[in-house]
Amino acid sequence: MRLAFVQLNPTVGDLRGNAEQIKFYLSKADEGGADLVIFPELALTGYPPEDLLLRRDFLERTEEYLAEVVSFTSTLETVAVVGYPKLTREGFVYNALGVIYRGRLLGEYYKHYLPNYGVFDEYRYFKRGRGLLTLTYGDGTKVGFLICEDVWHPTLAREYALEGVHLLVVINASPFEVGKFERKLKFVSARSTDGLHFTAYGNLVGGNDSLVFDGRSFLVDPSGRLAFVAPAFEEGVFFAELDPAAAVRARLKDQRVKEASLFERSSEPVFNLSLDRKTAPYLDWEFPPYEPPEFEEEVFSALVTGVRDYFKKQGFERAILGLSGGVDSALTAVVAAEALGPDRVLALYMPTRFNSDESYEDAAALAANLGIGFEVVEVEPFFERFEELFSARFENWSFDTADENLQARIRAVVLFYYSNKTGALVLSTSNKSEAAVGYTTIYGDMAGGFAPLKDVYKTWVYRLARWYNRRRGREVIPERILTKPPSAELRPGQTDQDALPPYEVLDRILQLYLEEGLSDREIAQRGFDLGVVEKVLAMLHRAEYKRKQSPLGVKVTKTSFDKDWRFPVVKKV
Repeated sequence: MRLAFVQLNPTVGDLRGNAEQIKFYLSKADEGGADLVIFPELALTGYPPEDLLLRRDFLERTEEYLAEVVSFTSTLETVAVVGYPKLTREGFVYNALGVIYRGRLLGEYYKHYLPNYGVFDEYRYFKRGRGLLTLTYGDGTKVGFLICEDVWHPTLAREYALEGVHLLVVINASPFEVGKFERKLKFVSARSTDGLHFTAYGNLVGGNDSLVFDGRSFLVDPSGRLAFVAPAFEEGVFFAELDPAAAVRARLKDQRVKEASLFERSSEPVFNLSLDRKTAPYLDWEFPPYEPPEFEEEVFSALVTGVRDYFKKQGFERAILGLSGGVDSALTAVVAAEALGPDRVLALYMPTRFNSDESYEDAAALAANLGIGFEVVEVEPFFERFEELFSARFENWSFDTADENLQARIRAVVLFYYSNKTGALVLSTSNKSEAAVGYTTIYGDMAGGFAPLKDVYKTWVYRLARWYNRRRGREVIPERILTKPPSAELRPGQTDQDALPPYEVLDRILQLYLEEGLSDREIAQRGFDLGVVEKVLAMLHRAEYKRKQSPLGVKVTKTSFDKDWRFPVVKKV
């Protein structure tokens, strides 16, 4: 049996464009001889459509484009599995999967388990489905269907196993985060070995707002072995083959699926849809062993994908950023150049009296190495004028944090002036560590239309920068940027560690609190000074009002400062 996984990169709400993509890949799958082509969850609308799902006109137009897709299959031989929202006459909306063949919608499956944690908010939009759906080919091969969260729960997969499915198809819109793919492999493999069937896991690809989808659709055999995996972060149609008889052979040696269900069915009866298979018998083929990507490669690919698709889908042509000679702006420039092309990126170096000659040299060298645009805008005259005005208004005026932040805000004004004049989108260069503890200037370096490093810890910034140089085989990012003490250069001799613990300490405390949910005392028991931990967490919660006003950025961790993190601004903790 030949499967086609379509890693679709839809734009949320672009029903016409998404339908055209679906039709294009339907043709490609049919030309490739696929018995079954698998599209992702909510492929027709893009994911997540959010409050578009509360508009009846949007849902009705979705039905129109679904009908267009169904009609398109009338000349094709491949069975298509497509995800979309379904509006019923009763006014309910389901997260639906449709099985389409030769111009007919053969049947629908509605998602049972609706995630309502992290970035997910499906209780707001969907009604929970009931019932199973199976498709039986003329040779007896039986296929069952699930949608994303359904496979995280064992109950439905077990019911399908008791129905004797040879293949369980799961369509997904599963956002990327570090380490998630390996977790998915483990529990999907467990479903296959438990039910003694193949499991085909099809996933979305591309970026939308802060979410990035990594694709990596895969097939697991009845023994739990990874039989196929599609490329990460790559759009397209990818073919895999399976032998349904392998599930039969496995069941002959196992008693578990021979018994009737020991629990009362939570679903309605199975719908059986029968049709002929058209392709030649199973071809014995070897899938090369899966090689997990390096941590840095995986995160960097997510950042590039997120930036690329944000610009493409929003219609922005160019990016502009402040290039300081520091590591954060350096990595931001690298990501932008990789995502958009160097000719579409402009970097401004905006010095005051506190910026060193070395910073200028490093910024200029990086821009030249990347081939991006580079201009120097002296902001010292603006800064001097502000100081002159303000020093006369405050008794016993002295240089302090207000004057440090003033420089960052002047730079933001310059960047947005260029943005308005050229139409380029401003990229913020702030990272997760600094945003976490408020070591960033609101309406200054935080300001921007998009923040590529928003969910990237400072220690990760260094790791990614060094990895990028290794990958390119040369010193694209000057070594001095990676070795000098990090500094905002807003006053003489300033370093980040004047106000913060070393980033290795800071980041680990933040990770234990944000990603693992440990308390201050539990973190201290991991070998950290309790006073330092309490200081970091106090800074974290005090900076909430700043983060609420930060731009969107690419999610790469379990707990990003977006929908994963919903703390109130006014609180006592």
